[in-house]
Amino acid sequence: MEQQFHKQINELFPTVVMRYDLNDFTYYNRMVDVVNKTKTSWHAIMKNSESTYDESVGNRWLEKLGLAEFKQALEACVQDYCLTYGLPELQISNSWMNRVGKGGAVKSHRHEVSVLSGAFYPIADEGSTPLIFKSPLHPYKMFEYSGQETKYNANLMEIPCEQGSLILFPSWLEHYTEDNTTENRVTVSFNTSYKQ
Repeated sequence: MEQQFHKQINELFPTVVMRYDLNDFTYYNRMVDVVNKTKTSWHAIMKNSESTYDESVGNRWLEKLGLAEFKQALEACVQDYCLTYGLPELQISNSWMNRVGKGGAVKSHRHEVSVLSGAFYPIADEGSTPLIFKSPLHPYKMFEYSGQETKYNANLMEIPCEQGSLILFPSWLEHYTEDNTTENRVTVSFNTSYKQ
């Protein structure tokens, strides 16, 4: 009989990505109404898609008339993440909206000058392309290859794009999407800064 040894797994330096379900939030329909009335235009980081992102206007999409309660709800989720992670209080510093239709995609990027970023999906057809995160450890692996993929050795992790879900992640974590196969995939994105 093979001898068994006691083991302890230490998961060092985990990257925390949290998901919140906002489908039942009281002001959800108001958000969808504002989304449907918002005009978008071309943006360089997107392929065959449109955005409200514009450096020249300050990107304060969540401050549109009628979205104050929704912004407060998103900030409550941000504070919950902060408590879990051990961060001081954060506030949403800028926000914008992206529309990704069939064949559209978001190129790989990270969010500069931000602590925590969020992607909320007010409208997302079932089967919309997921949000894909790149492992920050991948560049440091010099000789390792995997026999089978696990959460410990994966170089990419996918988070499903589901209507009503909010994904919070460290702003330094590089992310992108593959080509979308659905008609409607809308993201309300935001960055944060330390609360004054």
